[in-house]
Amino acid sequence: MIEDRVRGNGSGAVVWVFDERRRVRDDVAARLLALPFVGRVEAVGDPAALTARLANRLPDVLLVGTQRATDSGLSLATQVLRAHPGLRVLMLGAPDDADTVRAAVAFGARGYLRWDASPLELGLGLSRTGLRPEAQRPLGSLMPPPRTPQPAVALAGAAAGGSASWGGASPLVGTAPTTVRSTVPDPAPVALSMREMQVLTGMSQGKSNAQIGRELYLSEDTIKTHARRLFRKLGVKDRAEAVATGFRRGMMV
Repeated sequence: MIEDRVRGNGSGAVVWVFDERRRVRDDVAARLLALPFVGRVEAVGDPAALTARLANRLPDVLLVGTQRATDSGLSLATQVLRAHPGLRVLMLGAPDDADTVRAAVAFGARGYLRWDASPLELGLGLSRTGLRPEAQRPLGSLMPPPRTPQPAVALAGAAAGGSASWGGASPLVGTAPTTVRSTVPDPAPVALSMREMQVLTGMSQGKSNAQIGRELYLSEDTIKTHARRLFRKLGVKDRAEAVATGFRRGMMV
């Protein structure tokens, strides 16, 4: 489902919001439209619809919602970044979801914003992706905007005071964000052997133990042994949890 929301004549930045929960994407879309440099917000609630839409045109910035109870948001973001590496992607979610923050940034996301970020905080996040309203591309373009190197940002909700206007002296430009890596504690390192990494990679590709064994010229029982060892090292119970943990820790690309 895609629901266009247009501010004025639609001129300005084009921002898409993906979240499977309608209330969340509606709330975020309304706050984005409070920004004077945002011309169009498209709210998307279905992963397949978003993927199809991206094949035809790209937004200036894509915001992807995450939930700690599921990896759907993170998985979608990684797929999008693989297909469109120049696209500016910001994650939306809980400020204490350290694993998702780290994994998203490892895959190329520009930063992380809290669900309830104010319009000013959303504007700061957009500005720190390198978005510049004065250099907008035509609506509907398949080409991503020129990429300006910017540090990934984690905005937990504290922003400088002032009006949410765009300009050289605006709080959106003058406020220095905190980098993700300085605000998210590193997890305990996990050292997987080469074989264990090969098995984990095979799992992430949906291959069975037998398929992985054939590719590595190992028996299925040997693959199961490697799987049990990597489960123990990662502190997980099954394949799905192992793959999710591997992505979150940035162990796989």
